[in-house]
Amino acid sequence: MRRSKNETRLDVAGLLAHGSLRGTAPLYLTPSSGLIEGVVLVSQLEAIRQVRPNTLVVLSSEMGSGGWLVSAALRQAWERKASAVVVAGSAYASAAVGLAERLGITLLATDGDPATLALALAAEIGAALSVVDVELARVARAVAKDTSLGDVLKTISKEMDGVGVSLEYDGVVLASAGMPSRETDEVITVEVDEPKSAVRFTLMARVPASGVHNLRLVHSILEVATPAVKAAWLLEDLFSSARAVPTAAIAGLDQDPQASGTEFEEKHRQLLNQLGWREGEPYVAVWFRSGQVQDHRPELTAVLRLLWRKVALRSPLAEVQGGWLTLVPAGDQDLSTQLETRIRTRLGPALAELGMVAGLSRWQEDAPALASIVREARLAAESARSTGPGTFLGFASLGVVAATTFVDMDAVALVAELTLPRLMTSPDRDVVITALASFLDHRGSVSLAAKSLNLHRNTLQARLNRARELGVPLDIPSELLSVHLIAKVLQRSMPDKTTSEDPVENQ
Repeated sequence: MRRSKNETRLDVAGLLAHGSLRGTAPLYLTPSSGLIEGVVLVSQLEAIRQVRPNTLVVLSSEMGSGGWLVSAALRQAWERKASAVVVAGSAYASAAVGLAERLGITLLATDGDPATLALALAAEIGAALSVVDVELARVARAVAKDTSLGDVLKTISKEMDGVGVSLEYDGVVLASAGMPSRETDEVITVEVDEPKSAVRFTLMARVPASGVHNLRLVHSILEVATPAVKAAWLLEDLFSSARAVPTAAIAGLDQDPQASGTEFEEKHRQLLNQLGWREGEPYVAVWFRSGQVQDHRPELTAVLRLLWRKVALRSPLAEVQGGWLTLVPAGDQDLSTQLETRIRTRLGPALAELGMVAGLSRWQEDAPALASIVREARLAAESARSTGPGTFLGFASLGVVAATTFVDMDAVALVAELTLPRLMTSPDRDVVITALASFLDHRGSVSLAAKSLNLHRNTLQARLNRARELGVPLDIPSELLSVHLIAKVLQRSMPDKTTSEDPVENQ
């Protein structure tokens, strides 16, 4: 459209000045010149009801035999958003001119044969369309040179003088180029994929309502560009799938008995090298999952990968069992915070539209084991489900509270392992957990808990202080329910639940 705007765009003002309408007399002209994309010679009033928008309506000589026919034709043409109405020179009255002015539709009169005028205009439109065909072929060649989706959309937008162009899925913008959209824009859409395809993307152009662009040409440009859009998306998805293989493999090793510490990294060094893992550098994990357990549409992987490019282009997103995983380098805590902000602002609304949630692992200065951050992100995403679609939770903001999300005891135990590592590795873990469980069973009464355990009050108090030293948040009321749940789950896994002690200990 950049080169052909004057060649392909026919309007009333232009044809009055130097086209087939030069021999007509303007009876009323609208302030803005109407676009002309077609012409029809009407001999019966009912025919106007089939007229497409931006069509110039020429009334036959017979239609002008009665003034009421001209008035009725004007009303019908206005309802169909016609470009203008042309009548024979003797077939109008002042009442028709007044009606055209009130309706806001251009009215012209011709002294010649209306049929001859219609034929001349049809030939002129045909010549313009042949120019359009040449223009569309040029556009198709231009977009075919681009290999990335972003470049294809930029080229399409450039060909239409910067019009906003986007690739969308269920109302979610996956990629875009050109001017930002406005409420008054005309929206032109073309489906990118075949009707039976599982992935239904839509290519959209938002055209300013100023009347500068030929909407039919915009639609044609989108149609000829669709194969290039689809090819670029498929190529990018293929590369993304290949890059995501190591990440998917890492997630598959999540339950490996040695999925923590140095042994894991040594055992899977080759896989980590393929992932680009840099030893000693902190990473965070992001886990996406559907809001509903059963909702795992196959097209969501392609959609999420396009959305994820808005956040971290270099970190591949892998489809794994139970969701989608990506690992992102985070050399310092500020980078982790920035990542969290980008996910919330750039993906939050899209996740809500798609019915999805996401979780982020904690940032830790001493680079934690890879398996740990994967587990944290997954648990955070699981916790987010209870809040609703579009929720994004960081494991750092959850801590032990994540335990209240789960009924599965193994999941609760995993929360304990991740949030209370000092307690879980302490030699006196079982004794401390038993003290915690009894203390919380008795609603915080040290005396009643000590009596139930056959302990001296001071002994129990010492064990509770030991729990605090090991990181248990006993003094945060909002977290006591989670601590209680964790303690009860861990207590059930103890080999020997006999907890009586010497009553004179620590007296």
